Amino acid sequence: MVSIPTRAVNLTRQLVAITTVLPDAEGAVRGGELTCTVRLQPSPASRTYTVHLTYRHGLRPKVTVIDPPVLELHPDAEALPHVYAGDELCLYYPGEWKHHMLLVTTILPWTTEWLLYYELWLIIGYWAGGGDTHATGEAVHYRPNRGA
Repeated sequence: MVSIPTRAVNLTRQLVAITTVLPDAEGAVRGGELTCTVRLQPSPASRTYTVHLTYRHGLRPKVTVIDPPVLELHPDAEALPHVYAGDELCLYYPGEWKHHMLLVTTILPWTTEWLLYYELWLIIGYWAGGGDTHATGEAVHYRPNRGA
């Protein structure tokens, strides 16, 4: 059986989808790169975070929290869990996100989920969201099924 390759979603279409769902989002597509700033509140009891999303075809979407400018740490922690260098959020397993997916239905909800687990981590002291804990290198034996 022949596999038909999927096409990457046009960057302008990605931005239109984001601003349709999140009208307060601010973004642009320039030089083959989408940049977008959105405000997310993981739960009604949560604070509101401002996150910055950068995406270029062929590369993974990158998300960082820009407000607050520095995320606080749990008193027993030396580093944030589930982040790459530069405090870029780790949102999914390699290969879980594909270029034919809309950022607004994958990356942004996963960012909100990350923020919710971050707030829980501040309280309980361990990452309950599954995946690999980057700060300590220890594996967590849980893999959420996101479909898609």
